[in-house]
Amino acid sequence: MLRFRESEPLTVGIEIEFQLLEPEDFSLAPAGPRILSRARRDPELREYVKPEFIRSMIEIVTPVCASVSEAEDWLKKALRRLEDLAREEGCLLYAASLHPFSRASEQKVWDDPRYESLREELQIVGRRFISQGLHIHLGMPSAEDCLRVYRWFRLYLPLFLAFTTSSPFYEGEFTGFYSYRSKLFEALPLAGYPRDFRTYGEFEDLVNLLLRHDIILQPRDLWWDVRPHPLFGTLELRVCDLPGRFSEILAVAALARAFAATILEGDQEAPEVPMEILRYNKWQAARHGLDGFFLDPVTERRNTFREIFREFLFRWAGGLEKTGEREKIAPLEEVAERGTSAHRQVNLYLETRDFRRMIEVLREEFWG
Repeated sequence: MLRFRESEPLTVGIEIEFQLLEPEDFSLAPAGPRILSRARRDPELREYVKPEFIRSMIEIVTPVCASVSEAEDWLKKALRRLEDLAREEGCLLYAASLHPFSRASEQKVWDDPRYESLREELQIVGRRFISQGLHIHLGMPSAEDCLRVYRWFRLYLPLFLAFTTSSPFYEGEFTGFYSYRSKLFEALPLAGYPRDFRTYGEFEDLVNLLLRHDIILQPRDLWWDVRPHPLFGTLELRVCDLPGRFSEILAVAALARAFAATILEGDQEAPEVPMEILRYNKWQAARHGLDGFFLDPVTERRNTFREIFREFLFRWAGGLEKTGEREKIAPLEEVAERGTSAHRQVNLYLETRDFRRMIEVLREEFWG
């Protein structure tokens, strides 16, 4: 039996994966192990800084927080401390989901048996996978509640992707996508858009089948865009690119929390939607960003993500009154007007033809 560890409803945890850069030329720096070693000796950070697949990235995770405001207060202090540690180790933090010019083939994997095994199994697919993301955990009161929220989130994953895109460049080339990270991720086994489940029992049966045949070693080996996380008692949103501004990271968390609150308060069940529609919507988000078209799975109205966002707030963000975080989503309303990190990256590069200048400007914008 895959026991779901029930949590306090709507608690929040935020996981942020940062790139590590050389200060001279802003190329990727394999400094992760050194920073992690320093962080583990720091009483404020030791439990919350984690290794990731390649040495030129580092992850910071919040403790379980009662609200986005609480997560904000914690992150402000912890990120400043992590920035100091990185600087002391001769590198910089950078928030984006793909580095614009460093070569994937030059990146080294962390000295960890799990990562080495993944690299060996994935071969060229794994060697190309040098992306960073934003993950948000939301506490769920029961397994069935988690599954009901999961089914609704599945339908609107492309909206969360469209408003966070930050990976238009790869190895010096404009990919034509606003989120090329999402396409790299879909090449991985057991990744990308997840299937529907009518009950938690169906999810449990699938995970047990995969565990029994050693297809996965643990439930977290399912790298879906959204997934129940039985060990933590959460729903984990994983579709997002990493926004380039701290305020936008918090805004995404606040929107996700409000959406979940609305679902938990009501009794409406998510409709069954053909996977072709869901994949079309995600393609539009990854390829065209905010100007892509979204076919609303409930109303069957087709509109751009910019316009759908306003309708989404009207219909689904009633939970903002419950969470008291209406002001936290204001940065996303600004994103609807001015664009995401991906838009800023493309515009800056077209203006300067200089990736290093682009990174310099975006790093200055992180704290707003």
